[in-house]
This record gives sequence, structure tokens and C-alpha cells, in this order.
Amino acid sequence: MSRQVLRYYAALALRSQRRLPPLLCCAFLLLAGRVGGQQYGDSLGWCAAVLVPVCGWLTRAVLSAEPEAAAAVVAAAAGARAARAAALAVGLGGGLVLGAAGAAFEVAASSAPVGPHAPIGTVVADGLVAVLVGVLAGTAVGALPVRGRAAGTLTLTALSLGLLVASVSPVNAAVRQTFTSSRTDAAASLPWLALLEACALLVLCGAAAVRVERC
Repeated sequence: MSRQVLRYYAALALRSQRRLPPLLCCAFLLLAGRVGGQQYGDSLGWCAAVLVPVCGWLTRAVLSAEPEAAAAVVAAAAGARAARAAALAVGLGGGLVLGAAGAAFEVAASSAPVGPHAPIGTVVADGLVAVLVGVLAGTAVGALPVRGRAAGTLTLTALSLGLLVASVSPVNAAVRQTFTSSRTDAAASLPWLALLEACALLVLCGAAAVRVERC
């Protein structure tokens, strides 16, 4: 994957107006989730949950932002799979930036747990790992090669909800852990398994994405 192709897709994503709806949706949901006296664990868990559909939306917007003619030229010059991998990398990078901004906002706007609780560093670390899980899982869902805007939107919505509510989902596990991370018995409970599962999910969905021409 060449730097020129990565720069091309990064510039394309920055110029495209398709990135604006997911960014505005993320800002709205983070602000809507603010309530008085919210603690680190609750805030970061909410941020992680929000990032699943938002990063999926953002990734799909990046993957579909390129005109057909331009896509054909880039595929001929760099290879179709390399071009798709570069676009997916840009989508992931955008999700990571969005996750970092959202986590920073939640930490700045929240307070420490009240009463007996696990160390603050552990509480925040739980939340940051959960945020990363949300970014990876959301990017994976957005990378799935579903053709058609309506079908893509329906698939993204259904899978995002599934990842949030299914008990076997790494996102569900990470968010639940973050919500309870302020308990005194949660001192060494970083959701590393959920992070590994989210990485595996992204690898599988990313591999499927680079094997098709366009979504």
C-alpha cells in the first residue's frame, strides 16, 4: 500500500461531504448523553457504544466516496485490493481520531466515581479500551461489502444494534465492563479479550472488503 494512495483517499475523505453526517451524529449523541454528575466509566461506556454505528457510517462513507471513473483509474494504477485496503485504512484512521476526540471530551466533562471505587487510572483505562473496541467493531461493520445504499444502511444499523445488545459481542462485553469499572472489585479487569475479538472481527471484515470492487 503506497503512501500516495493513502494520501489520495485521505484527501478524498476530507473533501467529501459524506463524512459530515456521521461526524454530526457523533457530536449530537455525545452531547445528548450528557447528564449531571456523570462519572468516567458511564461516560466512556456511552462513548464506546456511540462509536459503533458512527464509525461504521464513517467507514462506509469513505469506501463509497470515490466516483466510479476515479476508482477504476486508481485500481488500474495501484491494484484494486491495494486501493480498497488504503480506503479502509483511511476509514479506520478517521474512526480512531473520532474516538480519541470523543474520549477526551468525556473525560474532560465527567467526574471521578463517588465512594469506594477502583483506582481512577483503571477506570479510565477500562473506558479507553472500550472506546477502541467500539472504533474497531464499528469500522469492521462499515467495511462489509454490501451493495446498495439502502441495503448498506439496513445492514449497518442491524449489525450495530446486534453488537451492542448481544451478550457474546465484544462491544457489549467492553461496554458492560466500563459501566461497572468503578466498583472496588474491578481493579484488574481491562477488557483485553474484547479488544482481541474486535481486532479479529476487523481483520475478517476488512479481508472481505478488499476482495470486492466496490460496495
